[in-house]
Amino acid sequence: SEWLSVAPVADVCAALAELCACYDDWISARETEVGTLPTTLPGTAHRHMDECRNALKRMRGGIELLEKDGPEMIAFRLANRALWQQNEWKRKRDARASSLVWRPFQMAFVLLCMASTGDRDHPDRRVMDLLWFPTGGGKTEAYLLLTAYTIFLRRQQGGQETEGVTVLMRYTLRLLTAQQFQRAAAMI
Repeated sequence: SEWLSVAPVADVCAALAELCACYDDWISARETEVGTLPTTLPGTAHRHMDECRNALKRMRGGIELLEKDGPEMIAFRLANRALWQQNEWKRKRDARASSLVWRPFQMAFVLLCMASTGDRDHPDRRVMDLLWFPTGGGKTEAYLLLTAYTIFLRRQQGGQETEGVTVLMRYTLRLLTAQQFQRAAAMI
């Protein structure tokens, strides 16, 4: 996370492009397996592969925004710095806490949301991207990174976009609400 906030633009984008290349390879490997499925499943499998290809296209679109080295890269760097700093505060209080290292799905999630986050007219604004799996997998960090990115980007864009509410967070369990509020507050 710290590296992403200070590394040269070309190095950051090359690392993110490698993530996309690995995902592309994974998709290709799954596509070769479609022919081995029972006859009732290939239609669904092809639909899922199309969705994977669309996600990859969106991720690469996020990298294209960063390559321009404009407001999106500044917001991305600041967001990574904010999450890194939050984690460093945690590490000072708890020696067992580990360094912040992004998991591939976390960075993929942020990349695929970048274009629609900064462009009100982007067609992906109609898409709801959801991270859904059991507790402890890193969803909150991904949401917080995207939240920080959104806040920093909107502040740079100026105008009425910087006024009012930028992000809504909702949790259904009271304990999670308190914990997530603390984590969001630390990020802010």
